[in-house]
Amino acid sequence: MAGPAVAVRRDIWRLSDQDPWHPIILAYAEAVAKLRTLDVGNFADPTSWRHLAEIHGSSIPRSQWPRGVHWNDCQHGSWFFLPWHRVYLHHFEVIVRSTVAKLKGPADWALPYWDYSDPQRPNVRQLPPAFRAQQLLNGSPNPLYVAQRAAATNGGGQLPAGAVSTAAALAETMFADAAGGGTVPSFGGPVTGASHSGGVMGTLERVPHGPVHVEVGGSTGWMSGFDTAGRDPIFWLHHANIDRLWSVWLRTAGHLNPTDPRWLRETFEFGSGRWKTKLAARDVLDSTKAPLRYRYEDEPAARPRRVGAPTALRAKRLEAVVRRGPPEMVGASRGEIALTGAPTHAEVHVNPARGAGLKRFAGARQPERIYLKVENVRGTTVPAGLFNVYVNAPERASAATLERHHAGVLSTFGVRESTQSTETHGGEGLSFSFDITDLVKRLKVATQWEKQPLRVTFAPADSTVAAAPSDLRVGRVSLHFG
Repeated sequence: MAGPAVAVRRDIWRLSDQDPWHPIILAYAEAVAKLRTLDVGNFADPTSWRHLAEIHGSSIPRSQWPRGVHWNDCQHGSWFFLPWHRVYLHHFEVIVRSTVAKLKGPADWALPYWDYSDPQRPNVRQLPPAFRAQQLLNGSPNPLYVAQRAAATNGGGQLPAGAVSTAAALAETMFADAAGGGTVPSFGGPVTGASHSGGVMGTLERVPHGPVHVEVGGSTGWMSGFDTAGRDPIFWLHHANIDRLWSVWLRTAGHLNPTDPRWLRETFEFGSGRWKTKLAARDVLDSTKAPLRYRYEDEPAARPRRVGAPTALRAKRLEAVVRRGPPEMVGASRGEIALTGAPTHAEVHVNPARGAGLKRFAGARQPERIYLKVENVRGTTVPAGLFNVYVNAPERASAATLERHHAGVLSTFGVRESTQSTETHGGEGLSFSFDITDLVKRLKVATQWEKQPLRVTFAPADSTVAAAPSDLRVGRVSLHFG
């Protein structure tokens, strides 16, 4: 006997191109409105909109939480980032699908996703039309529109291309940093225990995940904070796309999920009673199978089976990383660096390597990989915004010249939360790691690498950084050979 059909999560912009109020989109709006009517008392109803949002992050004092809830629990800066959010989306989708059915909506409803990264369709960097309209077609308030966003985003402005780039994330070969410490960038995040905030972001979490949050939310909007992001209906479509990119990454040869039992057995729990979801990472590795049973519309209906070579290749890479050990730090800045509305700089004096990660090349010993780490980004008054990171960029350089010195992008999403000292972490802030091996090769060719000290520039990528006072700062910038 065949099981339930596999639901198809569809691209919100392709639906919008057919009709801004396509039945799938309208059904979502009506379900959101219904779930908001359940926001009473202390949000004890596990299907209420705020109850679902508080799971991700909550500013409500713990003493006021309903009994037995699992709130303020999102996983960030960790290899649990992707499986936690996948289970969270599944929990949410089950509740919304049930609500859609009660409202006589489409029988094939599934949560859409917002693919803002398609370079062939720059208009998709805009918020989808149904999320910008203040009224439904019947003139009633539109539940998909929230005023608590960046005015430019609600006004139809495009997200910056750098904020939605998937190139760096999809190019990562390892899901998690096998060497430990988070210095080696990885697709899914470093090996950690449960991590609500703080630590080192995986490359996918660094961009596009974080930048989309702050570009949509702006300085004070819901999407810019852990404890409010889930209140914005676009949050769920953004995370559906992040979840889709996990599937995209896995379709590249040699890209595989961890096999470490510590990762596979980690369990995530949401809701209560009839609406309780409790699943381990190992339960959600194939979304087309029970209990999830969904796929994205750009995925093949049948997934190719992988045997042999990819597993052997992965084992070889893991062995090589572990054998080399953690990268060697060869230099670090001194003192904190403020991140402001104008470019600021850090100087790193690079010392000779003692030998970690070096190999013989053209008569000299060279590092196999070079990593730039931006550590302990902290602040309690933090504007939304993105910062471009450049290495040895000339003063007053043109945009084309700056691009040749570009190491990556960091966003402020999560900085405020990770700066707070709580029972689960010590307020160490966020850290970001960039693989700059190819950048260094280009700079060497242009004789722009050997300059001492190394100069790292942080330049705001948008005007929101300059629009508000801030105590945003970087604790240290370090260079590592591995």
